[in-house]
Amino acid sequence: MKQGIAQSIRDQRRDRILETAREVFFEHGFGASTMSMIAERLGGSKATLYAYFKNKEDLFSAIITEQCSVIQSALVMDDGGADVRTTLTKLGIELMTAIVSDQAVRTMQLVIEEGPRNPELARRFDEAGPQEGAARLAAYMAQAHERGTIHAPDPLQAAHVLSGLLKGEMHLRRMLGVEPEPSAERIAREVDVAVNVFLAAYGPRSACPSP
Repeated sequence: MKQGIAQSIRDQRRDRILETAREVFFEHGFGASTMSMIAERLGGSKATLYAYFKNKEDLFSAIITEQCSVIQSALVMDDGGADVRTTLTKLGIELMTAIVSDQAVRTMQLVIEEGPRNPELARRFDEAGPQEGAARLAAYMAQAHERGTIHAPDPLQAAHVLSGLLKGEMHLRRMLGVEPEPSAERIAREVDVAVNVFLAAYGPRSACPSP
């Protein structure tokens, strides 16, 4: 019982550290932020902070992992027997809602900013985010291809195509900071167009007529 309470307290402290570090990184950029700034914002000692994270790279890596887990939760490919259009539309809305949120966009901006100086952090983000997401989506594409509901002999390529269609101009404009967080209605419209275009290219092939 006591051990469970202690672990819960430790988890709460860790979550607070991550939230505070995220605020500092967003305000000052990764390069200009320091562990001292984060500790001061927390209102505690640096010793407490270092008991959880050995440096700011470790902290940022944890933030990346947390953000990627939010995005991956949108890629649970359980169609429940729904048709492929319904499944891809639901996926698209959940995925785009996750990746165009303010928190997701600003985290990715930090990764891009720091990537040239710290390629290891960029690699971790790529593996935990885009690559893992593509693999999950490709697995669904392969199953749908086997069922004949889409024609995707290269499931990974199909996954990349759908991802690109879903992101479109909206994600780029969000990354550039020239467009506010879109409404649910805007996301639904963009996803509908993306799914229509994808299925026009990857829809099931009709059987060739007998001669």
